[in-house]
Amino acid sequence: MFNKNLNVKQNYIITSIIKTKIGNFLLEFEKDNILKFLPTKRKAFLINGFAKNIENHVNNYFSGKENSFSFRLKPNGTNFQRKVWLEALKIKYGETCSYFDIANKISTSPRAVGNACAKNPCLLFIPCHRIINKNNVLGNYQMGINIKKILLNLEKEAR
Repeated sequence: MFNKNLNVKQNYIITSIIKTKIGNFLLEFEKDNILKFLPTKRKAFLINGFAKNIENHVNNYFSGKENSFSFRLKPNGTNFQRKVWLEALKIKYGETCSYFDIANKISTSPRAVGNACAKNPCLLFIPCHRIINKNNVLGNYQMGINIKKILLNLEKEAR
């Protein structure tokens, strides 16, 4: 869920590297709000308690032990992007929805939905990997089509 209070003064941002089965991710957060969760080539970084908690939840996800996240998200994006990301958050674990269907819900084009997904700063937590083309073709993904397949198969098998 998004933190609705976006007018709060900026606190310091903490950065950590989270190791997962599909590679390392850069985690940026302030207080208990996740700002970014994106792939990175960096290998090591100081990890604190909050980041360790995130790492445990993500690894549980990859082990099939966890099928939802309840972290507070504060992604940086336009109002339109945030509207698309909120729709992505409604897609249940192991299910998919089309760019076309989301576009219809928010009165826009499927391409605009895809463009917003391409800017998703909180991969996994905002599950844009669950959004596919109308004809059940997977479509694109920031981390590549192979990772999208891995994530969708993992969720399908764990259900």
